[in-house]
Amino acid sequence: MALTRYIVFEPPASSGATDAAVFVRDRFSVWALLVPFLWLLRYGLWVSAVVVLVAGFGLAWLGSVEGFGLAGTVLPILVGILVALEGPSLRAAKYRRKGWREAAAFHADDPAEAELIYYGSPRREAAEPTPVLAQAPWKSVPRAPRPAATGGFFDAMKAR
Repeated sequence: MALTRYIVFEPPASSGATDAAVFVRDRFSVWALLVPFLWLLRYGLWVSAVVVLVAGFGLAWLGSVEGFGLAGTVLPILVGILVALEGPSLRAAKYRRKGWREAAAFHADDPAEAELIYYGSPRREAAEPTPVLAQAPWKSVPRAPRPAATGGFFDAMKAR
């Protein structure tokens, strides 16, 4: 089985829930390809589901217009592919908007292994996870303080 990326979200501190982490599987979804409207509804993405439903009706109407039969057939498939590829990103954005904190991201074979990795790892006790790009690598070494007078052009201008 191929490894899948999981993103773990923890609820906001104000909610009071401690073990209510949500695991978002970040990979292509066959169900989102086949029935994008129902897949979006299943995960509570109401606005996106309504947009896909309206687009579906519009594309069905477009397919009935003379000369647009192929477009009416191909475009709904493309909408399904779009939802199948970007659906997990929509779910993650929904949790971020609601104030959930992205606690971890890692690869696992299945949801059970993802829970084992997350709850069994010692990083769980850390107060705040370190962002991946918290500091640029070239800025990791502190610079030495500059001398007060360098004898350069600007020092001569200050003396005037």
